[in-house]
This record gives sequence, C-alpha cells and structure tokens, in this order.
Amino acid sequence: MVCVFRSLLFFLFTTILYASSNKENVSVQLNWKYQFEFAGFIAAKEKGFYDNAGLNVEIKEFNPQINILKDLKEEKSTFSVYDFSVLSLEKQKDSIMLIANYFKRSALVFVTKQDIITPFDLKNRVVMMEGEQVELSTLNALLRKFNISKKDFTFKQHTFNPQDFIDGKVDAMSAYFSNEIYELKKSHTPFNIIDPQAYGIYGSGVNVFTTKKLIQSNPELVKKFITATNKGWEYALKNKDELVNIIYEKYSKQKTKEALLYEAKQIEKLMMPSIYDIGEIDKQLLQRSVNEFVSEGLLEKRFSINDIVFDLYKEKDTQLTFTEKQREYIKNKDEITMCIDPNWMPYEKLEKGKFIGMTSEYIPLISKRVGIPIKLLPTKDWGESISFAKSRKCDIFSLASATPSRLKYMNFTTPYLTFPLVIATKSEELFIPNPDDLIPEKKIGVVEGYAIEEILKRVHPDNKIVEVKNVDEGMAKVANGELFGFVDALPTIAYSLQHKYLSELKISGKFNYNFELGIGVRNDDPILFELLQKAVQSIEEKQKQEILNNYISVRVESNFDYTLFYQIATAFLLIAFFLLYRHFQLAKHNKELQKRQKELNNSNKELISTKKKLESSLKDFEILFDSVMEAIFIFENEICIDANDISYKMYGYNSKDEIIGKHLKEFIPKETYEGLIKNIRKNQSSVYEGKGIKKDGTMIDVISKGTNAISNNKNIRISAIVDITETKQKEQLLFQQSKMAAMGQMLENIAHQWRQPLSMISSIATGLELKKDLNISNIEEEREDLRKINDTVQHLSVTIEDFRNFFKSDKKRAEFSILKAVEKSLQLVGKVYEIKGIQIVFEKSEDVIIKSYENEFAQALINIFYNAKDALEKVEGEKFVFIDLKADDNFLYLSIKDNAKGIDETIIKNIFEPYFTTKHQSQGTGIGLYMTQMIIEKHMKGSIEAKNSKYTYNKQSYIGAEFIIKLPL
Repeated sequence: MVCVFRSLLFFLFTTILYASSNKENVSVQLNWKYQFEFAGFIAAKEKGFYDNAGLNVEIKEFNPQINILKDLKEEKSTFSVYDFSVLSLEKQKDSIMLIANYFKRSALVFVTKQDIITPFDLKNRVVMMEGEQVELSTLNALLRKFNISKKDFTFKQHTFNPQDFIDGKVDAMSAYFSNEIYELKKSHTPFNIIDPQAYGIYGSGVNVFTTKKLIQSNPELVKKFITATNKGWEYALKNKDELVNIIYEKYSKQKTKEALLYEAKQIEKLMMPSIYDIGEIDKQLLQRSVNEFVSEGLLEKRFSINDIVFDLYKEKDTQLTFTEKQREYIKNKDEITMCIDPNWMPYEKLEKGKFIGMTSEYIPLISKRVGIPIKLLPTKDWGESISFAKSRKCDIFSLASATPSRLKYMNFTTPYLTFPLVIATKSEELFIPNPDDLIPEKKIGVVEGYAIEEILKRVHPDNKIVEVKNVDEGMAKVANGELFGFVDALPTIAYSLQHKYLSELKISGKFNYNFELGIGVRNDDPILFELLQKAVQSIEEKQKQEILNNYISVRVESNFDYTLFYQIATAFLLIAFFLLYRHFQLAKHNKELQKRQKELNNSNKELISTKKKLESSLKDFEILFDSVMEAIFIFENEICIDANDISYKMYGYNSKDEIIGKHLKEFIPKETYEGLIKNIRKNQSSVYEGKGIKKDGTMIDVISKGTNAISNNKNIRISAIVDITETKQKEQLLFQQSKMAAMGQMLENIAHQWRQPLSMISSIATGLELKKDLNISNIEEEREDLRKINDTVQHLSVTIEDFRNFFKSDKKRAEFSILKAVEKSLQLVGKVYEIKGIQIVFEKSEDVIIKSYENEFAQALINIFYNAKDALEKVEGEKFVFIDLKADDNFLYLSIKDNAKGIDETIIKNIFEPYFTTKHQSQGTGIGLYMTQMIIEKHMKGSIEAKNSKYTYNKQSYIGAEFIIKLPL
C-alpha cells in the first residue's frame, strides 16, 4: 500500500513537473508602474488564465532606464505595452506590430487653472509636460492644430507631482485623468480639463505590441497570450475590489486602495466595454488619428495603419453587434427625435417640408444600423433647434460641433464631417493670409448659436463679430457692405457662392483650424450615445466620399453637337491663321513686359506691406513704452535722450521735453553719483534701492534696474525706475505702530520689574522712620538700610536705561554680540516670563559678533518672545522656550521654539502678513511678526521662517512653533 501511494505521488510530481516545463516562457513589459491600468495582465496571471493557455508569463514593471520598443525589437521582452502614437511608430513599422488595444481613447489631457479654457489660453503660461509629449503625443497634435509651438509657452519638465499644480507653480500640466485627477479632487483644488478628443484628436492607451518576427514564426503563441489577457480584463472589470487588493498586497503600495479603486472606475470608461469588444482594434478609429496627424503635417500621406496593425482573427461581420442592455433599449425605444438647422446647405435644409442636404443621406443610414426610426422635428431656425435640445424635445442634433456651452446638455459622437473654416468677402478684397487678424478690427458675421461664434469669441475677446440668423442673411450683408466678411465652413460658403453670389463675393482666406461635425446626443441618455457612436464609426470613408460628391462635385449632363462645333472651329482657324504671326511677335514682347511689371508690383506690395508692419510695430512699441508702470529713461553719455510719460510725471516735470537733454546728476543725489557710474561701467543689472530728486528738489524713494545696450551704433543705458515713496512711508508707519505696541508691553514689564524694588524701598524707609520714633535707631543699621536703598535705586536706573536703549532708532550699523542681544531681550521680558512660569532653556549658545542694527534686532526678538508668551498662557503644565544659537562660515542660525502645541497649519503661512492676528482686536495689532520679518529680511538682509516642530526634552515629547532666523556674517 505504501509503495502504491509513493508511486502515485511520483507520478503526480512528474506530471506537474512536465506540465510546468512544457509551458512557454514569455514576458510583457509595462510602460508604467504596477497599478489598475494593467489589471487585465495581473488578473490573467493571478487567476490562472495564462497557466490554462500553457504560458508562463513574467509581468515586468516600467524602468526609466529602458527603451520599451528597443527592448522589444532586441527580444528582451516578448510583448510590450505602449500608448499608441502613430508618430512614434512610423519608423518602427518594419519590425513591430499592434496586436491588441484596450483603452479606446487616451487618458492624456491638459489640467489647467480655471481661467484656461481652450488651447489658445495656454499661450504665455507655464506648462508642465514630458519632453516626449511635446513632440509625439495627442497633446502635441492638439497644440499643432491651434498653431501653438513650444516657444509660445514656458515649458517645464514634468515632475509627476500634482502638488506643483496645487501649489500654483505651474498654470497647466499634462495628466492622465485616471490618475492625477484623483489627487486634485482630493485636494479640493479647482481646475479645468482640456481634452484633445473634444477637438477631434483621438488617441488610445494600453496597446500591446510584438515583433513581426514572432507573428510570422509563432502566431498561435500571440493568439493565446491575447485571448488569456482579454479574459483577465473581463475578470478585472467585474471584480474591481478583488483586483485592487491583489495589486496593493502583492505588486505595489505606491497608490492607496482608494486611488486604485478610483482608477478602476475611470479605466472602465476608457475601455468602453459596452461599445467595443475587449482588446478589439478599431481600424477606423486609428485611421482618424492618422488623418489628424497627416492634416497637421506630422505624418506623410503615404503612411497606412495596415503597416502597423495585425488582425489576429478573421474579419468580423460588418453588421453592428449590441450588448444585451443595448438590445433591450432598441426594443423599447419607439423613435429618436431629431432637430436640424433648417437653412444650412449643403449640409441640411428644410425646404417646403422636405429634408434635403448631406445629412438627409446620412441619417437614414444611421437609423437603419441602430434599428430605431429617427423622426425630424421641424424648427424655424437654428436658435429654436438649440432651445428644443435644451428642453429635451429633440434627442439629437443631426450635425453639430462640440463647444463648452453645448456640452452642458449634449454629448457628441466622433465627427463624420470635417471641413476648414473660411471667410467670404467682396470680390475686390485681396487675399487674407491670416483671417484671425481681422476679427478684432472688422465687422465679421457668423450665424447666431453656431459653434464658430463661440470659438472665435473665445479666441478673440475683443471682437466685432455680428450675429446673423442664417447663412443667407450673412452673405447678403457682406454683398451690400454691412459686413466686411462672413465666416463658415468651406462647403457652406462654396454652396452659397455657387447659387447666389458667384460674381459679387469670393473666398478670401482660410483659418488654421477645422470645423468638425458629429451627432449631438442628449447627455442624459448614455445608451443612445453608445448606439449612435457605433453607427457613426461604422460608416466607411468610401460612403462618405460618395455622399460628399453628390453635393460638392459638378456634373455635366447635356448632349454635345459635334457638327456645329467643327463648323465654328474651322472658321475660327481660318481667321486665326492670318493673325497668328503678328500676334506671336507681340505676345513675346508683352510677356516679357508683363513679367517685369509683375515683379515690380510684387516688390512694391512687399515694400508697402513691410512699411505698414514697421509702422505698426513702432506704434505698438510706443504704446507699450508709455503704458508700463515704471519710469523708463534712456541715457547716452549720461545725458537723457528719451523717456516715457511716467518718467516726467514721477519726477515732477510738465512734459517729456523738459527731461530730454538733462544730465544724470539732476535726477540723483550727489553722494550716489560715483557709485552709480561704476555700476553702469560694469553693466550691473541687479535691482537696487536708492533716492531720486524731483524737479522741485524733493527726494523720493525708488528702486531701479538698468542695462547697457547698443542702438544705432551708440552705447546707451536703459534704466527702469519705480517710485516706492508711499510704500516706504507706510512701512515707517507700520514700524512706529510696532514700536508703540512694543512700548505697551515694555511698560507692563517695567511695572512687574519695579514692583518689588519699590516695595523694598518703601519698607526700609518706613522702618527707619519707626526706629526714630521709638528712639531705637542704630547708625550702622541706618547706613546699611541707606546702602540697600541706593543699590535698589541704581538697579532701577539701569532698568530705565535698558528700556530707553530699546526704543532708540539705530542710525548706523554697528558690531554687537548676538548672544548678549538675546540675553538683554530676555531681561526685558524676564519678569513676565517668571510670573507666567515660563522656563528659558539654552540648547546651544555660540557667541557671534555681527555688524548690523542691535536695537532693531532686539525688537524683532521681543516680538517673538511675546508671541511665545501669549501662546504658552493656554498651556497647562510645564512651559518652555528653547533657544539655539550656532554659526558656520557664512551664516548664523538662531532658533526660538516653544511647547505651545504649534500654529494652525491653515494660517501659518499668513502670520507674517501685516495686521494678521489670532487675538481679539483689543489684544493685538497684527503687526509684530510683520515688523520682525521686515527687520530680519529687509534691514538685516537675512531670512526668517516659522514652522511646527516635534521634539523631545527630558524624555518628554513636545510640539510647538519654531522661528528660525538666518543672518549673513
């Protein structure tokens, strides 16, 4: 029996060993850290789907030092996960192929401050991105679409820390809304999202690639891997909580479980399992990405997605497939109500009750594919159609473009029509290379409620846009001179020109962005959106072109009389024969003359254009020169040769002409002249504070910055000056207020320090008088008592001198001991500390001699000590103030901390602001710490910071506020 059991064990062991060794070893390289983004792969491994397929799979986490696609080609990985970018794959098309796609749209977006709403608003802002995203991503395509280059904004390399955005260090950052958005929402930071998909730019994520070599040599292995991974994703989406626990416990604790669960919910939206099969590659969706990149000039037209996409399975039936929920919806939905623009040819029109135009051919096609009748609701104009959509009378717009305002009540499918925006003007107008330049200057018409209006008004807040009811009204107003131009999509303008205004109007320019139109679907009906999205994406490009040709192409259908043609042609040739020779000679000379004339005309136009541009630039510069807040002087050899309007007003002159020609000495004090000249010769451009002299001789406080330059081969000095006299006066007033506040505290201290000595003097004097009355006085005792009175009076005199010195203003910097200054300040508050039971503890007390303002430094310390006293009054038990004084070769460091449990984190950053106080109005002015900061940072050129510290003293843990002062030696 034992032998049989052993045999069974041996058989079982060898079977398992054989099965294990028979598995194929493969690896998949991820393009980021372990998180729910890769839950399908993890689920396939952990739940045995790979094992069942005979695969031993290693899931490799991302490492910044590796090159994913390079490792794949070098067979260091069997499969790789990579965000789909046609741009990055164009050069790889001969070696690798896409075999599965899980995220049907890219999660990559711009997160921006609330005042940044469109891509145009990113100009001149600080944008944090990865370097590769600037060159090869859907964000790059979005920027290119709006003619925004890297030089139009301040680029900052991505730190992958959302705190940079939360703290306001950047105005916008690239982010994945499945990840960083969670942190932003958690911090309650307001933000906007700019999504490339809203502007017709499509990407995808979690794409699986392998080499062409593997596909050719072992296609079954590839098929088994993808099939098992698909099962893993199905399991992960149905069991999110379980997968979150697996990832957190076995793979990575980098993200919290809450963050992983948030990511899981967002990823399901990205995968769209109700619309697409898991892992399905939608070639039409990818082709749109290619088309977008081609239109932006990022790809050559010959590039085809077939170069990089490999179909593992046979082509599916072109018939649309629906989920159980979608089929139930179709069964119960009687009809879809639709609104159109009743006057928008060649797109659509309601003519005598009949629906005509391009969409009249698309809508029956879409209705047939979703299996629900679509009913047209007639409206009088586009404005009424919008009103119907908002009130839910109509379920869809047949054709519309997404805008921020419309997204409040509608969702929009993938565009199925895309055309450039153009402007129509009168025929005599010249070509307009950049129509955007006209919007702020000319009256331009757009149809009221069109997306074009919202786009243009957003890009050009200052505009002269005129709303019209429809295209016919807009074109008519251009023809009669009421408007300079009318803006709409190319087919609309071309149709109107062809039918009504061929000789009067023309297309004079094209905008650098397209008009993209899809189906607008009420946003409270997600299943209807899913159905229509499927239907729109199923329409082939060939069908679209056929419909377009019906309305854009010109067809000739009349018969041709060839006999009449030959008769006329013969007569024409006979006449032409006699004139041909002479005409040939004249034409030769005329052609040369015309060529020269054309060259001259072009040169003249260029010269006129250049002149206008120079005049405009000069005018803009003069406006800018005179609109800045600073006074700007331009000196040549110390003589003022130009200045802006602020300059003469600041220095009390009546006009700019009074300033020009004056010497530099007339604007500055004599004692500062030599130093300033040295700085000019050294071309020092740092900001400095000084004095200025006005026309009437009065002095003003200023801060200045200058730089040397060369203009018209002359050396000049450009100086920018700001008047800070009022600021300095306010600063002095605050300083005096701080002194007065401190004086009140000092008087309280004097009262405490004098109470005991005065009581002693009174007691001794009373005793002497009593002894005299009782005739028991002793000369030696009297002398001793008088000596005590004298010593006490001397002590009071020293106290008065200390307080008097504290309130003296330091006129000049002088050397003093930091340690002694601290000790003197403690003497001034010592009695109050003693009464309040506050103990002073010196942790380190290195003595340092510095040259600065001793009394001001003492005042700064007094303010900190009194703040500590106020805070410690609320503490029960032992009360401490710790002092730590140390220095290195360049700086001294003074730390003062208490054990009063610290400052509320929500206000700690405000404590140095003037008039900020946590006390009752009758107990504090809120200027003490502000003046402390002014003294340390502005007068003594140091720094001060406040923070909450945790520390241990006598084996007891404490928390308290810590002030750290850093002063240069």
